[in-house]
Amino acid sequence: MKQKSNPCTKAKIASAVLSVIAVALIIGSFFVPPTGVVDSSVLAAVGEIFAFAALFAVWEAIDKGFDAKVTHGNTTISLDGDGDGEINA
Repeated sequence: MKQKSNPCTKAKIASAVLSVIAVALIIGSFFVPPTGVVDSSVLAAVGEIFAFAALFAVWEAIDKGFDAKVTHGNTTISLDGDGDGEINA
C-alpha cells in the first residue's frame, strides 16, 4: 500500500508557528508602553525566532534532497542532499 505524502510536516508547522510568534511580538510591541516604539530587545528576539523558522525550512529542504549553501563573510557552509555535507571555513 502506497503512503500519501503529507504536505503539512512538522517542520512546516514549526516554521509557521515561529513566524506567527515573531510577527505577534512586533505587533504587540506597538501597544506596550512606550507605545509606537519597537525596542531593540524585541527586534533581537524576532531575529532569533525567524532564524529558527529558517532553520526548519532548510531542514525540510535537505530531507527532500535539495542542497543548501550559506555564506557569511569568509565562512561557507554547504550541505548536500546526498548525505555527505561539507563545511568550509
